[in-house]
Amino acid sequence: MLVSDGAALVALWPLMIGRRGGYRVARTLGCGNDEEYGGPLLADPADARVYTAALDALRDVKADVLELRMLDCNAPLAAALAHTPQSWVRGAIPARWRRLDGYSIALSSFATYDAYLATRPESLRGPLRRRARRLADRGQVEYGWCQNADDAREVLTWLFANKRRWALARGLHTAYLMDDQLRDFFIDLARRIDLVTTPLVYFVKLNGSPVAAALNIVGPRTIEYYITTYDEAYAAFSVGNLLIDRIARWAHASGRDVDFRPYYSIYKERWSNRKTWHEHRFIMLTWRGRLAEVPLAMEQIRRIVGKIRDLAVDRLRAKVPAPGETPQAPEGTSQDA
Repeated sequence: MLVSDGAALVALWPLMIGRRGGYRVARTLGCGNDEEYGGPLLADPADARVYTAALDALRDVKADVLELRMLDCNAPLAAALAHTPQSWVRGAIPARWRRLDGYSIALSSFATYDAYLATRPESLRGPLRRRARRLADRGQVEYGWCQNADDAREVLTWLFANKRRWALARGLHTAYLMDDQLRDFFIDLARRIDLVTTPLVYFVKLNGSPVAAALNIVGPRTIEYYITTYDEAYAAFSVGNLLIDRIARWAHASGRDVDFRPYYSIYKERWSNRKTWHEHRFIMLTWRGRLAEVPLAMEQIRRIVGKIRDLAVDRLRAKVPAPGETPQAPEGTSQDA
């Protein structure tokens, strides 16, 4: 989808369109894990008129529903969407259920990186140097960006294999980790771009082998901490925090902020000094798009049933003693009475 102002291209929105039953869904073209921010690419992101023009252009897209993932609710695109027909089911869900908290580090307001670091909890910043020294006692430690395609392939292969093992060990069957398509996408991307001018993969290596790594999306103002993992054998050295520290130092030196993206993790909350609110949105482009309300309603029913089941299991576990544990007498009574 293109928007031009005279001869100048001012908006570009790459979309992929697929059929779901009786309706067609347009989604922002992505790498395959369905976790990119949705929205158009704009020549001037501050020009609210262009967002409106981009939404008007969607009338010519041969789709019934526009699905937007992880939309920043305070962004101009969200404001432009306010007057568009959206999902009734999603609108009926309480805001606290729809909300995805986003976490980021606003570094541009700090004169030095150390000035930012001084604002973080002592429990985070205090051990960083000590654990870096302890890790160095184990051998040669390297921190840096992959500078060529071969190095990127090696680190990305390790990153996705380690993250898959981590997910399976916890019973998590995250779709994009269960095959190699996403990994191969980024390995191929690393061959097509200049990794010196457009960094992609950051690593911490010990004696030549990765112990922590992050796949990043680097823009002119922000670095997205996109997919990351670390070797749990080195958890005592906080290699994940050492990785973030080095990336954040690089971001500050290059005039960028760090975006940890939506979904809560303890490390995100400890490093971040800014929170945002994100939602998934479904824009109805035609009357046929209302057919999408059925699977959306079923999804919410499954979530409610799952929450009720989990609550019931937790209460049952609280009442049933573990094997070998002495049952507790009800309050105000005696087991020996």
